[in-house]
Amino acid sequence: MEKAIFYPFLMFVFSITMIGGWIPTIKLWSQETFRLVISFCAGILLGAVFFHVLPEISTVLGRHLGYSVMFGFLLIFILEKFIMVHPCEEGECDYHKIGIAAYVGIGFHSILDGIAIGAGTMMNLSFIIILAVTLHKFPAALALSSLLVKGKEYTKKKILLSMFIFALATPVGALVAVFVFQGVDDYIVATALGISAGTFLFISIGDLLPTVYEEHEKGYKNLVSLCLGTLVMILSHAIV
Repeated sequence: MEKAIFYPFLMFVFSITMIGGWIPTIKLWSQETFRLVISFCAGILLGAVFFHVLPEISTVLGRHLGYSVMFGFLLIFILEKFIMVHPCEEGECDYHKIGIAAYVGIGFHSILDGIAIGAGTMMNLSFIIILAVTLHKFPAALALSSLLVKGKEYTKKKILLSMFIFALATPVGALVAVFVFQGVDDYIVATALGISAGTFLFISIGDLLPTVYEEHEKGYKNLVSLCLGTLVMILSHAIV
């Protein structure tokens, strides 16, 4: 991707994340709206993995494709479930704690997202990766900010400052990754993208997909939203 386009896209990621973090300080979204957005994002992530990333890197990694994807999947699984605390995308979860642990956990995800963007730039996948990351960052920022608001431990100013640092993590990670991956062998770049695909898979399956079917009475709306997200990625595959 050309630098003239790449940098504005990074600013777009930053802006969307900040908007997601700002909204709960004004008004918390209803759970029904939250679930529709998350279901759509789950479709985007799954579509990005299966229709864009995996077909692109499979020609480079060949039979070794599964190793990097599995590593990324297990990496996020272990970090979320055994080491760090990741806020529920639904914003309502008795298990997850409110505070610095959630902030650090989802902040680490932001850095990984940035690395994914940087690696995608090397293999002409930056637009798709940025789209997937952006549509994941928005509900993630909503969830994190909602947790901080509900915790009543932080002022609005502190919450917005925290979200500013959180929103900055992905663009910074992307810029660092671009310089790191310059001139690097395609196999290494494809491996990094495979790890990113694994993290996307876990986020969509472990964090987002449960939202699609948890509300049985209106679950069909979430399912339609999921399908729309997937359809967007199918159409983009035909265009890009």
